[in-house]
Amino acid sequence: MTTNYLPQTVRLSLAVTLLAVMLTGCDKPPAPTPEPARPSPEVTPVNPAPAAEPAPAPAPTPPPPTEPSPAAKPTAGNEPSVESMHAAIPSAKMSVPVELRYLIDGEVLDNQPVTVRLAAVPRVAGARLQVTVKQVAGLQVASGPLQVQKVAASGVYRQAMSITRASSGPQSLRVLVTMDTPDGSGFGFYTVPLLGGNSPQKLESVKQR
Repeated sequence: MTTNYLPQTVRLSLAVTLLAVMLTGCDKPPAPTPEPARPSPEVTPVNPAPAAEPAPAPAPTPPPPTEPSPAAKPTAGNEPSVESMHAAIPSAKMSVPVELRYLIDGEVLDNQPVTVRLAAVPRVAGARLQVTVKQVAGLQVASGPLQVQKVAASGVYRQAMSITRASSGPQSLRVLVTMDTPDGSGFGFYTVPLLGGNSPQKLESVKQR
């Protein structure tokens, strides 16, 4: 049955009902569209801070450089003590306040060099001390005189010399000692035995005049 044959009231009623249904559908809000899931932000791993390394221990202070030992002086540890030396024999006339000591390094053999050590010990301060071995036939002395410009009382002034005695040479050395003192110039001769010259001498030291 078509609507053309429906009474007008029925058609009006249907139209109202249809309109109401349409309005009801329009009032209902549309279903919300679900939002797409957002990817979770990537978390960048934080590297833990490295443990602090302990401070290096301070380097130990190096010891001060050791200074090299001084070379031994020829007259320091190599010379005999004055007490171990023998007293030279003074002449009868002495005007120099000096004691002369000697030591021979070994036996005096013919034509063989040997070392003779002398030590002059002034009793007073003075100047121009000189110790000279007298040159004689049959004796060679390989050293000049000992000369000291200024000397102190009880100072020890040494000289080592090499001598060579011939078979016809002297049996002793003749030594001249001179020195200026506040009282004037003095001199004196001393005898140093060559044969058996290291035997002890029982002589008193030269006294100051």
